Amino acid sequence: MAKVALGKGLRALISDESIHIINKRQDENGEHIKYRDTKSGRLGSIGNVPLHKIEPNPYQPREEFDRSALEELKQSIIEKGIIQPITIRVHGEKYQLISGERRLRAAKEAGFTEIPAYVLDIKTDEEMLELALIENIQREKLNPIEVATGFQRLIQECSLTQEQVSQRVGKDRSTVTNFLRLLKLPEEIQTSLRKNEISMGHARALITLESLEAQLEIWQLILKHNLSVRKVEALVSRFGKEKAADETETAEEERARQRNVDELNLESLLREKFATKVKLQHNKKGHGQIVIEYYSLDDLDRIVETINSIG
Repeated sequence: MAKVALGKGLRALISDESIHIINKRQDENGEHIKYRDTKSGRLGSIGNVPLHKIEPNPYQPREEFDRSALEELKQSIIEKGIIQPITIRVHGEKYQLISGERRLRAAKEAGFTEIPAYVLDIKTDEEMLELALIENIQREKLNPIEVATGFQRLIQECSLTQEQVSQRVGKDRSTVTNFLRLLKLPEEIQTSLRKNEISMGHARALITLESLEAQLEIWQLILKHNLSVRKVEALVSRFGKEKAADETETAEEERARQRNVDELNLESLLREKFATKVKLQHNKKGHGQIVIEYYSLDDLDRIVETINSIG
């Protein structure tokens, strides 16, 4: 019994070992090889499909397509053909793309009328969404924001946990978490990351800053001076230390202000008690003295009597 060799992305969804050819048949699309995934029981086929019968992927995570890269792929397809099939599902009278939009576009531009495809037996939109996102995240060269958005959609629309997402896409959970954190960056920085103006390393350094203003300020420095990731990390670290110092100074000022208020209240209380001027004096170590003024010996006797009465 022969085996069907699969590409890297599809292999993550259906392993080579779990797929066996069960029969062949001819239809209007050319020769299709039917197979069954022995793990999930899913039926599918491999063959050439007319381009005009393939609809776009409504769950495509890629938002931008590099024109020069697409042109290179088109020339490669003209010279060598389409080496890796796209993946699709049956959708009414037509098919719906799961992954391989760059190959599909390049094939159309190259003048092809059909394209090799894995036709998967996907019936629910939820399953389609999950497979489309996972397949594209694993196979395509998405920018970090597109990957992060894909992870977020898997969590929100497919009700997956971060741990489940990490298992589905074959990445560490910490990697998934780091990508998701990118979506907390200001929109300007996210756009810059999409355009490859800054790298994932730059973005991860900026994320550690709590202040959006600081993130934008350092981001602008990156663009202006073409700063390396290491220099940005140093800037962020220095900013953090300065912020901590500022917070410490602010805290000390607040304590001093509060101490002054407390001293004034205590001095006022003592003045009322002794009916004379009272001053609290202390040094930075917390040592000090209470100065009670008197204006005659009789006044001193009165103060002493007041102190004795307190005892």
